[in-house]
Amino acid sequence: MTFFECIKMAFSSMRMNKMRSFLTMLGIIIGISSVITISTIGTTLKKTVSDSVLGTGATTIDLQVMLKDNNSNYTRITEKDMITEDMINGLMEKYPGDYELVTYNFLSEGEVITENNDAYVLRIAGIQQGYMGYSMQKVIKGRNISNRDVSETKHTALVSEVFEKQYSPNESIIGKTISLNGEYNFQVTVVGVYGDKKKLQQYELGQKDITTFIYIPYTLSAKLKGTPSEVYGYVELKPNPEKNPDILTKQAQSYFDKLYERNEHAKVHALNYGEITKVFLTVIDILAVAFSLIAAISLIVGGVGVMNIMLVSVVERTSEIGIRKALGAKTLSIKRQFITEAVIICLIGGTIGIGAGLGGSYLLGAVAKVLLNTMAPDVAESINIVTTPSVLAIIISVLCSVLIGVIFGSSPAKRAAKMNPIDALRFE
Repeated sequence: MTFFECIKMAFSSMRMNKMRSFLTMLGIIIGISSVITISTIGTTLKKTVSDSVLGTGATTIDLQVMLKDNNSNYTRITEKDMITEDMINGLMEKYPGDYELVTYNFLSEGEVITENNDAYVLRIAGIQQGYMGYSMQKVIKGRNISNRDVSETKHTALVSEVFEKQYSPNESIIGKTISLNGEYNFQVTVVGVYGDKKKLQQYELGQKDITTFIYIPYTLSAKLKGTPSEVYGYVELKPNPEKNPDILTKQAQSYFDKLYERNEHAKVHALNYGEITKVFLTVIDILAVAFSLIAAISLIVGGVGVMNIMLVSVVERTSEIGIRKALGAKTLSIKRQFITEAVIICLIGGTIGIGAGLGGSYLLGAVAKVLLNTMAPDVAESINIVTTPSVLAIIISVLCSVLIGVIFGSSPAKRAAKMNPIDALRFE
C-alpha cells in the first residue's frame, strides 16, 4: 500500500466516524490553540513594549538623588543635596556629545480662549531643548525650545499643528501671543509648531475638542510652580545613540560618585532605563514560555485520546486487517496505515487549533485596544497594540501535531501489525 493510499483510507475512516474523529481532535485543538494564544500574547506584549519604549528611541539614563544607606538618622533629601545645573553642565563639558538633557516637567491643564470666544484645553509641560528629539516629535514650523529660552526663562512655547488649526485656521500661529488660563495664568509667544499625525487625523475626521500639549521652557514651568529650576532631584539624560548606553551609565555614575563622595547624606544613582526595559522583555519571554509549557500539558491528554480511539479503531477493523494480511499485506504496511491515520487526525486538529489560537489572539488584541482607549485614552495615544503571532510557536505546533500522531499512534499500529491473520479473520 502506497503512502497516498494510506492517506485516502485515513480520510475514508474519519468520514465514517465524523463525531468520534472530531472529539478525538478536541484535545489537540484545545492544547494547540492555548499554546498559540499564550505565545501570541507574549510576542504582542513584547513588541508593544519594545516599540513604545526602545523603538521610539526613548532610552534614557535616569539620575536619582537618594539617601545613603548608612544614614538612617537622616530622613529626607534637602535642596543642598540636589543635582545642580553646574553639575549637569560639568558632565556635558567633560564628555561632550555623550549626553543630552531631556528632563520633562508637567505643569497643569490650561484653557485658551480664541478671538472667536472658542475655548480649547491644553496640557502644559516644561521641557529642555533635547526633549523633542527624545520623544521623537518633530518641529515642522518655526523652531524648537532652545537652551537660551531655558536659561533665560523666556515665555516661549511650542504648540501642535492641531492647536494651530484650532486657534488660527487661516494663518500661521508663529509669533502670536496666547493667554493660558487655569491654575496658572500667563502669556507665551509661539515660536514653533510640532507635528502630531494621529491627533491631526482625528481633527480632520471632524473631532474638534482635541486636547494637545503645549511645551514651554523647563525653567518657566518651575518658576510658575514655585520650585527651584536650577536644582533637580531627578534628571533624565538621553545617551548618544552611537555609543554603548551601559558604558555611558557607568561614566555618569563615576562622575557623580566623585561629586558626592563628601556628601554624608545623599548620593546619585544612575540607571539605564533601556536596560530595565530589556530585562522586562526577558521576563515576558520567560513567562510566555512557562505558560505555554503549562498549556501544552493538554496536548498529552489529547494524545492519550488519539491512542484510545486508534485502539478502538484497530478492534473495529480486525477483520479488515485479517483480510489484508491474508492477501499478502506486509506488517510495515499495516503499521503505516494506522500511524498515518493518527498523524492526519492530529494534523487536522492542530490546524484547527492554530486557527482558533490566532482568532482568539486577535480578539484579545481588539478587546485590549477598546479597554485601553476607554480606561486610559491618554496612554492609548502613545501605545500601538499590534497583534503579532509567533511564527516559531506555529511551526512548533505543527511539528507537535505530527509527533503526537506518531508517538500515540505507534502502539495501536503495532498491535494491528502483529495480529495473526487467522485469528483476525475469525474475529467477530
